[in-house]
Amino acid sequence: MEKTTADAVEILHRRYVEGDEKRAAEVEEERVKARVARQIYDLRNRAGLSRRELAEELGATQSVIRRLEETDYEVTRRGG
Repeated sequence: MEKTTADAVEILHRRYVEGDEKRAAEVEEERVKARVARQIYDLRNRAGLSRRELAEELGATQSVIRRLEETDYEVTRRGG
């Protein structure tokens, strides 16, 4: 017998992800992106840098930093 829950995330996981390897991989990829984005944001703020300042330090543009701090960026895969 399946345990009941009122946790919306658990309900959605059971309904749309559980048992679907492709969808589970997609969900995990999004989780990784979110963790990376959050780490970049947190580290930049701990360093007391604005997006512009970090971009200058890295030789990038402010929009690159903004995109990295968002979770909907595309990951470029090497060798594939």
